[in-house]
Amino acid sequence: MKSARVGLAAFETRAGEAARTLLHNQGYDGGWGLTLTSVSSIVNTSEVLPILRAAGIAGQPVRQGLDFLTGAIPEHSRPRPKGGRGEHTRFIAFGLAGLLSHPRFFHHNGVAESAAWCVGWLEHHQVDHGWPEVLGLDDTSLHQTALVVHRLAELRDVLHDFGPGLLLPGGVETSGLLERVEPLIDHGVHGLLYHRRPSGAWGWRTYIDTDPSPSKTALCLLALSTVCSGTGPGGEPAYRDGPREEGGVHGPVQRRRLSDVVTEAGQWLLHNHHRWEEFVEDDKDVQGTAWEHMAYALCTQAAIRAGASPRDPRLAKAWKLMNDLWDPEAGLWNEPGASSKRATIRAAYYTVSAYEEAMQRLVRMNLADPAPEDANEVSAEMAIVHVALGPGRTVLLGAGDCEGKVACELSERLFDLARVMYNAPAAGMPTEQIAAKLYVAPSSVPKYVQRLNQAASAAFGGVPTRLLLACTVDGASGYRLAGR
Repeated sequence: MKSARVGLAAFETRAGEAARTLLHNQGYDGGWGLTLTSVSSIVNTSEVLPILRAAGIAGQPVRQGLDFLTGAIPEHSRPRPKGGRGEHTRFIAFGLAGLLSHPRFFHHNGVAESAAWCVGWLEHHQVDHGWPEVLGLDDTSLHQTALVVHRLAELRDVLHDFGPGLLLPGGVETSGLLERVEPLIDHGVHGLLYHRRPSGAWGWRTYIDTDPSPSKTALCLLALSTVCSGTGPGGEPAYRDGPREEGGVHGPVQRRRLSDVVTEAGQWLLHNHHRWEEFVEDDKDVQGTAWEHMAYALCTQAAIRAGASPRDPRLAKAWKLMNDLWDPEAGLWNEPGASSKRATIRAAYYTVSAYEEAMQRLVRMNLADPAPEDANEVSAEMAIVHVALGPGRTVLLGAGDCEGKVACELSERLFDLARVMYNAPAAGMPTEQIAAKLYVAPSSVPKYVQRLNQAASAAFGGVPTRLLLACTVDGASGYRLAGR
């Protein structure tokens, strides 16, 4: 975890340097492109504005960026034969993200009016379970629907902050716009839940049986987390997190709270960290461009949002990669690649988002100061602090400062052992007594204990974990359950 601490310690300095690099390369039209020499786009301009915010920069550069967006959103969203860049939902989703990146400028000329225009576009172009990649397609895009839900929830929160009945520039009234936004959020949430898989993940495409996608799972997690975390104008929750129907495409319909869906998605990401911790993920659903998700940073942000500690050993490789991708000569973060690396706004945006999420999480944990040098370096073992028996042959494990529970599926014999130890005294049980309850020889007990601890470790993605600990009970060797 040394790279994580180095990256976090250097984040403020690097974010400031990245912001200066971006300001030096701002286009004459106020926008930015993918690289420092690319044509300005809605997507990349909307990625730069949060980086400037993270560096504490506002003023004229931000106003110019917002001016670019207010003009580009309706213009770029036109069909290509009419001079636009195509009727892509991403122009609306990213456009909203940029317009909302600096809430203090929501009064700036054209910003509120452009946000209302985006809401109107989304009202008129929704499909059965969300929004498509591009108009004319009936298939719901998980990528775009997650982005839309995320940004509409942020817009909801901004409108709540302004309070009801406020008339904004351009004739936009907060209560009226909020009444249009909330049904769209509900529509998108329904679509995301409909396509959720029993594993807690989402696939890389809708309606068909594909491999689960770490990046789209992260995008859906972040969207649903934003929906259920807002606050209403009177301090009440902005979203009533009651049980909702989820599933339907890939399994039976069940009822879950959004907060539980977010937790389970975070657990899936941590358990499958080897699938994204050092990778980017292609998205062939996005038309008109070669789209890659910076999975190593996006999934790190999502896992932390769902309750993981930034110091979780399963995030170590992702933090190391992000730290190594900083390019001091370019003053920006590189994208990883097999042949070469290049500094891009996309890589900088997702990296900054991950570091910001980690910093906010550390503050909430009241652990802003780094842990002692040897706390995580000497032993990366996951300390189990809570154990409960779940349905079937499942044991629910809580570890360290990670929120939520990890489900550990066991064989019948190993679950019998877990149940015996769960019902044992807190001080533990002698080996011979364990053997008698399992109807095995005392010499076989250590083998079963080892297998149970290996299963617990696998549930945490391979991080060393011990569910049963060796101890002495009444002068005899035995074992006790962790977390007691």
